[in-house]
Amino acid sequence: MSLWETHPLARRFWEEGRADMPICDMHGHMGSLNTIYFARAEAGRMVAHMKRIGVRRLVFSHHHALFEPSFRNERAWAICREYPEILRMYVAINPHYPEHVREDLARFDAWRPFAVGLKFLPDYHQVPLSDRRYEYALRFAGERKLPVLCHTWGGSACNGFPQLSETVQRHPDVVFFAAHALFGDWDGAERLVRESPGNVYLELTALPGERGILERLTASVGSERLLFGTDLPWFDEYQAVGGVLAADITEQDMRNIFHANAERILGRDW
Repeated sequence: MSLWETHPLARRFWEEGRADMPICDMHGHMGSLNTIYFARAEAGRMVAHMKRIGVRRLVFSHHHALFEPSFRNERAWAICREYPEILRMYVAINPHYPEHVREDLARFDAWRPFAVGLKFLPDYHQVPLSDRRYEYALRFAGERKLPVLCHTWGGSACNGFPQLSETVQRHPDVVFFAAHALFGDWDGAERLVRESPGNVYLELTALPGERGILERLTASVGSERLLFGTDLPWFDEYQAVGGVLAADITEQDMRNIFHANAERILGRDW
């Protein structure tokens, strides 16, 4: 008998299509890209999809705020205000536009409670995380102990283990969410958490499809250091939730991943 046939949470999810616990998706996006088709990329359709499965929160950075200088983070804030019951935002940081970074971070407190952290995308911007152009945003996050969701990937010259490790040690007051958990460099992901001053969490986008990796990270660093995320609309909530529920981990591990860790970091009512 497979795990999903015996575990009540997994069984209910397969039968009813809805998770039996709150879900906080800590890695989302929004908006179209001209290089790929998304089935749902705008707020209304995304929110309807998430409500069907039981997602309590999605924290997103808008694609256009990350890549298009004429689209500013204030427009993402306005979208959050349309769906205050479910949407929260990362302020997108594009290191090629330092004046925009300073202007947007000056608005951060006015954008609360919807703005909860910052988003870095070093690989795509082709600016290594160790570059001084991130320093202003990192100091800002450290002063407020904000989370920074940073794209990571195993072997990357911009956001691989060396860049992450050095930056994490240099900014102990920043709460780093390592997006994709240094995908493929599982040894590096484990080292990053173990050698950090307690300020690193591994975000799990794409991992539920990798057999045995979620179990490995849960055993090696503890489910208290793992965060659920999907990269929506790039990946689908159903596949990611099903992957966690089908993993050979405890129910408490699942709860930590789905919502308890996010609530501990950001507060129960965030």
